[in-house]
Amino acid sequence: MSLKQLKVFIHELDVGMFVSALDKPWAETPFPIQGFVIKTGADISRVKAYCDYVFVDTEKGSSPLDVASTSSNAPANFGVKIDTRAAQISGRSRTRTEVSNRNPANFLVKPNTYRKTVELAKEIPAARRVMNNLIGCLTLATRQLVRGGAFNQEQLQESVDDMVDSVIRCPGAFIWLLRLRAKDAHSHDHAVRSSLWATQFGRHVGLAVDELKDLCLATMLKDVGKVKLDRALLLNANRNVEEETEYRSFVSQSVEQLHQAGFENRRVLNIIKFHCERFNGSGFPKGVSGSRIPFLASVVGIASDFDMLCNPREAGDTLSPSQATGRLYELRGSAFPENLVLEFIQSVGLYPAGTIVELTTGDCGMVVEQNAKSRLAPRIAVFDKITEPDAQCIFVDLKKSTAGAHAFEKLW
Repeated sequence: MSLKQLKVFIHELDVGMFVSALDKPWAETPFPIQGFVIKTGADISRVKAYCDYVFVDTEKGSSPLDVASTSSNAPANFGVKIDTRAAQISGRSRTRTEVSNRNPANFLVKPNTYRKTVELAKEIPAARRVMNNLIGCLTLATRQLVRGGAFNQEQLQESVDDMVDSVIRCPGAFIWLLRLRAKDAHSHDHAVRSSLWATQFGRHVGLAVDELKDLCLATMLKDVGKVKLDRALLLNANRNVEEETEYRSFVSQSVEQLHQAGFENRRVLNIIKFHCERFNGSGFPKGVSGSRIPFLASVVGIASDFDMLCNPREAGDTLSPSQATGRLYELRGSAFPENLVLEFIQSVGLYPAGTIVELTTGDCGMVVEQNAKSRLAPRIAVFDKITEPDAQCIFVDLKKSTAGAHAFEKLW
């Protein structure tokens, strides 16, 4: 019986081999999380930069024991295991396989990994407790970091774990609560909202629970370095070169503060280091591009940008969730890999939670939850005072309604 996977040291790698596992977690590298084929010598050089050894699948690619193997006998589409449902965004239709072939950030989409197990109305009380506790823990941790001391990592991690568990059970509950949360000067709302979008995306593509928790925690802590910056600098939308350089230092300051506090989660720190880098090299602090940016860091970047579009510092620039997805679509292939943007838009839906709608009855409501199999017929909360978190409302599932998708008009 022949082995399907063999351990191969870097100097033994050859074109045509299929790398199925690394000597470290996938998320700490920019490589596809489901494996990839070595197509060129440049691929080998990239692996050398991150790994000492890897595991190769001898059924999907050539074996190190096969001295006659060359790149010519390597199958053409290794690593592309994404389903081929059409992704219809802004009138354009393409298969996910076609998209991922044109992008270096290939990733495996496993849409049936998690199933909703709790109804929205039943999850909301638990999600409300989790959210309040999480914001409190994050506020305390930030204050402790500002003072230069250690923070209660265990307490914050427990709160993050509770949030991830809630999103796994019923992703709509947290979105609903954060959308209804009154806007104020609270400095941590952006971190919590961004963490939610990142976690929901990770749930959508089927990331493992430990990756979801690290993704959520990294998004939560990504901006802690900003507390060292002058508030006027943060609010200035027209920074000069010197001011912009100072502003961009928050990434390295975030990492440094966490190091000083004894934080040692390498995957979380790596995500924070790269979350402001962009696919076309326009990001910071290093200006790296393409496949050099770790997958989870790109996820955090997209989630953060999406939330900043919906909740900017200047209220006049606010976009609705549906408008924000449209803006993200314009950034595909430049700021972020195209396939990653398309999949993120799929995760938030054609009518993202928070979209205000008017029903044919004249009543107003808000989209609170997606129907995974019927994106044009979401679940709506119909109420009188949209801006009040405690307003009484009734839930209407348009998928079950006889009026269906034609029962409402999007307002914003």
